[in-house]
Amino acid sequence: MAKVKIVEQYYDIRPPVRMYRSVEVLLRYVPEEHLEGLRTITLTNSDYMRKAMKGKYTQEKRRFRAADCRGMYWGREIWLIVDQICDVELFMIIPPVRTIFLGEVLYHEIGHHIHAMEQPGFRKEKEAFADECKNRLMGTFLRRRYWYLLGVLRLFAPVLRWLHSRLQRSLSEA
Repeated sequence: MAKVKIVEQYYDIRPPVRMYRSVEVLLRYVPEEHLEGLRTITLTNSDYMRKAMKGKYTQEKRRFRAADCRGMYWGREIWLIVDQICDVELFMIIPPVRTIFLGEVLYHEIGHHIHAMEQPGFRKEKEAFADECKNRLMGTFLRRRYWYLLGVLRLFAPVLRWLHSRLQRSLSEA
């Protein structure tokens, strides 16, 4: 089994829950060949990233600061910036919600790792490839881990669509 080290490094904060357990759960649903060569997954905050990775980086003609991202794949390491993933601490206390929020970013960054490790599979659109991987891995995770929630979501889908449309209408009027 590919052993990936999970590290928590924060600067001046203490998250309300231990996030690494959610990352461990998410990694159980990733095929081992996709994790081959991945060294560490670091959970951190944007203040730590401002100190550790100064300056701006470029990807696909776009410049960004590491502290402003939700996650980064850099040199066989994944960085998850927890305060950028979800700034509402209440959501991070609820285990399924926390795991899904982290999973969206983690699986996207694993998509970058898969892209980097594929030999003949160079793609110009790295972000699109990472999103494809995220959708595939997230779908597998949700079907296998939270299969019971999918039934509930299907039941409430019409109500959720109606609420979403009402919210969009009220935001567009304001």
